[in-house]
Amino acid sequence: MKMNKKLGAALALSMVVGATTTVPAMAETTNNLEKTTKDTTKSATDLRNEANAAKEAYDKAAAASTTADQELAAAKDAAENAEKEYNAAKNAADTFKTWQEKKDDLDIATKAREALEPTNQQYGFIPNYKAVVKEFEQLNDQLEDAYDAIATIEKDNNFTTTYAKYLELKADEDNELFKEAETDLNNNRNQNKEYDDAIKAVEGEQGLQAQVANKEKQIENLEKNRSEVKAYGDALRAEKKANKEEEDAHEAYFDAKKAYGKSFNSQNKWDKEVTKLETAKNTANADLKTKEDAATKAKDDATAAKTAYEEAEQKAVAAEKAEEALRLAEEARKAAEAKPDKVTLKKVRSKKRKTVKVTWKKAKNAKKYQVAYRRKKSAKKWTKWVYKVVKGKSYTNNKLKSKKVYQFKVRGLNGKIKGAFSKKKKVTVK
Repeated sequence: MKMNKKLGAALALSMVVGATTTVPAMAETTNNLEKTTKDTTKSATDLRNEANAAKEAYDKAAAASTTADQELAAAKDAAENAEKEYNAAKNAADTFKTWQEKKDDLDIATKAREALEPTNQQYGFIPNYKAVVKEFEQLNDQLEDAYDAIATIEKDNNFTTTYAKYLELKADEDNELFKEAETDLNNNRNQNKEYDDAIKAVEGEQGLQAQVANKEKQIENLEKNRSEVKAYGDALRAEKKANKEEEDAHEAYFDAKKAYGKSFNSQNKWDKEVTKLETAKNTANADLKTKEDAATKAKDDATAAKTAYEEAEQKAVAAEKAEEALRLAEEARKAAEAKPDKVTLKKVRSKKRKTVKVTWKKAKNAKKYQVAYRRKKSAKKWTKWVYKVVKGKSYTNNKLKSKKVYQFKVRGLNGKIKGAFSKKKKVTVK
């Protein structure tokens, strides 16, 4: 018996998938499909259940990994916030400490200056020195205001060459850039009276620059001629410097406590606040490390679960394909061994000389058909049956004898298996 196409396809499929599954080879199971599950380590159903379980485990691991990542992100935010809060508090504490130190420095400088204050009339030159210093400071403030007024006019009139630039270049009067600046400045002064008046208030023998310079010389002479005055002047300058540093430190502390949102009036309280936040920062970082480890483990578990699922899925799919191949093979085997149904003749006609056409209905399980015919020799005698194997559902013979009676019958063939013949039908050949 030749192998039919359905059986051949099933066998080919089983050979392809046989290398990747535990389903046994077709040669061992074609005759018994039940053996597919009983003789194997695991059936396709078992492998499918395992694949589904692996998929469920992977889904849970993936969900756990997602949750771990979310917790890690939250821990990172918490650690960053704790770090920022700690740094802000530490900065405020440090600036508070600096401010307190500058206050102490100012107090020392003030006491040093007060110690040199005159206690009786014999030190009348110090009050005189103080008056000159005060006048100098007033004039110096006026000069700064005058410079600001000049700059404002320049800005309002879009003057490109400024008075400040002119003064900077004046140190080298032979420089071409200075000459250009001087020309531009004079043009601006000629075209703008307000600008000219503002500069005149600064320059000249009676200008603020000259007045400030004169006061500086007075102070210098007083300090040069009297050691007591020099010591007092140094103390004044030290106090002024200390006062400026204290103001700057206080301003820095004001900004720091504003940024942090809290304020304490002692270093001890600030230190406690910093210690508390440092502990919180360390706790947040420790939690972050724990969450990082957990996220890494969850990711690894998810990866392993995915690999296990993919492997289980491959095995299940291969087993299902193999089982399907076995089922098809079994169907093909049964079909190959099935006996064809009895054929039903439709027509036996002769429309041409020496020709008869026989037609019949398709018979189940019949792959080919055997047509048998014989001729009537006399009233009671027939010739021997002549057999022809054909495909399809009709047969035509154009070599018969005219005016003779013939009898036809047909049966189905499935390889060597033969079905029952149809009823006989007679026909007279034209």
